[in-house]
Amino acid sequence: MLVYKEMMARLSIIPTLLAACLLLSSHAFAESEPATATEVAVTAAEAEKAEAFIRTKHNKVRQVLRKPDTPKRAEELTVLLGEFLDYGRLAKLSLDKEWAKRTPRERDHFVSLLRQLVERQYQRNMESTLEYKVKWVGTEPIETGVKVKSSAKSIRKKRQPPVTIDYSMSPADEDWKVFDIFTDEVSLVKNYKRQFRRVIKDEGWSGLIGRMEKKLKAEDDLL
Repeated sequence: MLVYKEMMARLSIIPTLLAACLLLSSHAFAESEPATATEVAVTAAEAEKAEAFIRTKHNKVRQVLRKPDTPKRAEELTVLLGEFLDYGRLAKLSLDKEWAKRTPRERDHFVSLLRQLVERQYQRNMESTLEYKVKWVGTEPIETGVKVKSSAKSIRKKRQPPVTIDYSMSPADEDWKVFDIFTDEVSLVKNYKRQFRRVIKDEGWSGLIGRMEKKLKAEDDLL
C-alpha cells in the first residue's frame, strides 16, 4: 500500500500538460518522428543563456502563484507564460500535416484554445509543486536549439523519486521560447500529435475543436 501511494503521489505531480490537458483520450504514447524544423546551431554560451532564461521565468511563475488568487494574478500569469511558451509553434508541431490544411482563421482559433488549455493546466501543475525543490542539471544541444534539463523533488516526501522536466528551446529574437516539454522523457508535442490525429480521423476538425471547447468549460480535469 505504501508503494502504491508513493506511485500515485509521483504521478500526481507530472505536469497535466501531459495528462489532464490531453483532453482527447486516456491513452498517450510517445512517437519517434524526425524533426522538421530548420537546424539551429547553439553555442555553449548561448545554451547557458537559455538555461538562465527559463530558470528566471520559472522562478517568476512560482512567485506569482504564491500571491492571492485574484483576476490581477491571472492576468500577470497569462503575460508571463506568453513570454516563454511558444503557443504557435506548439500548435503547429502538434497538428503536424493537418496545420497546412487549416485556414488562417482556423489556425488562430486552434492556437487560442490550446493556449488557454496549456495555461490553465500549467498553472494547476505549478501550484501543486510549489513545495518541490527544483534542480537545474544542465543542457544538451538539439536539432532546433537546446534542451534545458531539470528535476523536481518533493521536500516533504523524501522517499518519492524526482520527476525530470526538460524544456526544448529555440532562439527567438533576443530571448528564447519553449516549444516542447519532456516529463520523464515523454514529449508533450508527440502526445498531442498522436491524440489530435486520432480525433481528427474519427470526428473531423469540428470534433477536435468541440472537444477542446468542452474541456475549457469543464471545472475539473475530466471530459
